[in-house]
Amino acid sequence: MPTSLSPRTLVALTVAFIAAVFIFAGVYTATQHKPTPSHVRVGVVGHATLLKLRIALSLPPLKSSYFEMTEYKSPADLETAMKDRKIYAGFYNQGNGAVLIVARASGKLLADNLVTTASDLLTKLKIPLTVKDLVPLGKNDTSGLSSYTYQYGLLVPAFVFGVLIFMFASGLSLSWRLGLIGGYSIGSGIVGALTVDQLIGALPGHFLAIAGLGALYSAMAALVTFGLAALMGYAGLALAGVALLLVGNSTGGGSVNQEFLPDSFRWIGQALPNGAFIRTVRDTVYFNGHNTGQSLMVVALWALGGLALILIANPVRGLLARPKRAKKAAPKPAS
Repeated sequence: MPTSLSPRTLVALTVAFIAAVFIFAGVYTATQHKPTPSHVRVGVVGHATLLKLRIALSLPPLKSSYFEMTEYKSPADLETAMKDRKIYAGFYNQGNGAVLIVARASGKLLADNLVTTASDLLTKLKIPLTVKDLVPLGKNDTSGLSSYTYQYGLLVPAFVFGVLIFMFASGLSLSWRLGLIGGYSIGSGIVGALTVDQLIGALPGHFLAIAGLGALYSAMAALVTFGLAALMGYAGLALAGVALLLVGNSTGGGSVNQEFLPDSFRWIGQALPNGAFIRTVRDTVYFNGHNTGQSLMVVALWALGGLALILIANPVRGLLARPKRAKKAAPKPAS
């Protein structure tokens, strides 16, 4: 049995874990409790329609900052832009009514919000509305959360694996530890893709892409966790947990699109790998891989950053410890 900690230490840990409840509950609730759109990209056909929408959006309780509207030449151009992930929705006049094109695959909450908002606006303008779902969700992904749950299923084991490499593999060479992370990442990607594609069928039809993305994401989480720990010790593990498990997960745009997050969390979330991975998987499965370059680069840069931390950890810690050793070895002055 391991040696028991002192009562004082256990009391301090109890207080720390109670504080963690406040932090986790606060961050998750703050990001999810009141989804409000911000600069959601919407395409519109016809200058007159665009003008009417701008006037309607200026009325309370809506704000003009909720949406960014771009004019297109035709409904076909709207659909092309949506499939290319340039806009989230399209709107145009048709006869005496109007058509709203949404893509629930880009986010169910977002699409439902757009439908509700358009219905309210057109009720004021006394215009009937027709809704078209251009890219519907899959039959085994009816809530649109599979890209998020896949991300979470990869993240937690990879984070714990990084912790284990730091705590229990110190006797191995660096090449061995990096090799273990590489082997784990490849296996994690394959097993994850088999699970969500072949077994459950939630993200079907893109096995190799899903496996490759999963391997990259697992490598990122393990490398960042191990890298921060190698550089900063247990403080690095805490920092990795806060960045990846707390802030990254709550701002990733899984259940709530990032356009619905509060301003500060939205900008932070776009720089973290969690949301980038979710967007990449979603766009790969539903939008034929369009507009995945930037989000894929975010995940890759985080993985490279974790690797860089691992490679510089020993030299940096050696430099920091050198003055202490020199001071300790200095001879005592003669009395």
